Amino acid sequence: MKEAFNIMIGKKKNFPIKSSTFQLEKHLDSLENFIIKDQELADYIDSISIEFLFSEFGENRVNAGGNEFKGNRLDPSLSTLKRFFPNAKYTVYSDFDLEIPGVQLKKIISSPIKDKDHPRHLYRTADYFKFKSLLDSDADFKCVIDSDMFVVSEDIYRLIFLTQTFGACAPYNNRNLLKRDMEISLDTKKITDLSNGFGHSYNQSPMTLWKEFESGKKFFEACCYWMIKEPSRASRVMWNAAKETGFSPYLLPIEFCVCESDIGLGNEVLLHVGHPKVAQYYNVKI
Repeated sequence: MKEAFNIMIGKKKNFPIKSSTFQLEKHLDSLENFIIKDQELADYIDSISIEFLFSEFGENRVNAGGNEFKGNRLDPSLSTLKRFFPNAKYTVYSDFDLEIPGVQLKKIISSPIKDKDHPRHLYRTADYFKFKSLLDSDADFKCVIDSDMFVVSEDIYRLIFLTQTFGACAPYNNRNLLKRDMEISLDTKKITDLSNGFGHSYNQSPMTLWKEFESGKKFFEACCYWMIKEPSRASRVMWNAAKETGFSPYLLPIEFCVCESDIGLGNEVLLHVGHPKVAQYYNVKI
């Protein structure tokens, strides 16, 4: 009541909450390829090789965000990416025969991650191969992405320019502090160095690397090393790699990984529809 009164008498201003104005296609079957009208952008996209990478382990699809998906194991990410990148290369790393038309399978027979009875073993393995897939790819632009993302904007093309400019990118984590991420997330360990966890925490989808960017390659090599040496949540692994190499990927804004705490912010590029509230808010039906 006090705040409302102050607004009425002009002591305080009221700013409306921004919300998205675009309408999403409700079903993947209705998607059509996006036509780039900006010729400069179209020429830029055509001039480079592009590969999108997936890391899917365990035949039973389990989504940590809580949403359930049926059908194509790589959807909605795969179908919504193909709308904007019909000519890109698509590759999946998996421990089972995951056969999807137009997607190259790299079957992994044995995980390098120890403690195979640990309940988070498959998550750790999947994160390891996210890092490794970026190193294995020979494309100019390589991007590893989770399968529960929905591309909603042509500004996905800007991710390529950001990657070429900064060499490597990883998304913002809405928990922000690594300390908080370690306190409330699964599969965590304490940060024992003098930072006390007051570094920023990364999400892992999307992560990108530009070809021949040496600092980025060393960073992701270190991520692989630390996941084998001290398996844990990937954000902690990335922290150890950053300390070791002295390099940290460019931090992507929230719009490239919109989670349930971020809904309605505007300018959305990638929706994390593995979170049911995100799918509901944006009226996404898979």
